[in-house]
Amino acid sequence: MMKKSFVRTLCGLALMGTAAAEANVKLGFGVDQGLGVMLQFNNKVNAFVGNDGLSVDYLFVRKRLADMEGTPLNWTLGAGGFAEWNHGFGVRVPLGLEVPFARGWDAMVFAAPAFDFDDTKFQLDLGIGVRYAF
Repeated sequence: MMKKSFVRTLCGLALMGTAAAEANVKLGFGVDQGLGVMLQFNNKVNAFVGNDGLSVDYLFVRKRLADMEGTPLNWTLGAGGFAEWNHGFGVRVPLGLEVPFARGWDAMVFAAPAFDFDDTKFQLDLGIGVRYAF
């Protein structure tokens, strides 16, 4: 069952990617819901598919925080949700930093306070990753 859900999710993300061919797309890898693949569309939607689950966040704030030796440091704030493959689903509010480090490449890190409806508990999701803009 877990493998079917994973394949369905990957197919859905692939369809989103083809529909957004004209969009600004970043693809990378990192850690969020386990180790996996991350996508960003138009600097607004972050999606992650990992070996522990998936998450999707809408970034409603993206601002420049500072310039470090000519490199911009951006902070983001969003709202989204997550689902774990075995059990658990909920909502979260990610607060993150993005740092471009080479042409087309950026690194990101975030902390997301979350509420898991399945276990009815609060938790803190942490993530880190590297992406390339196409």
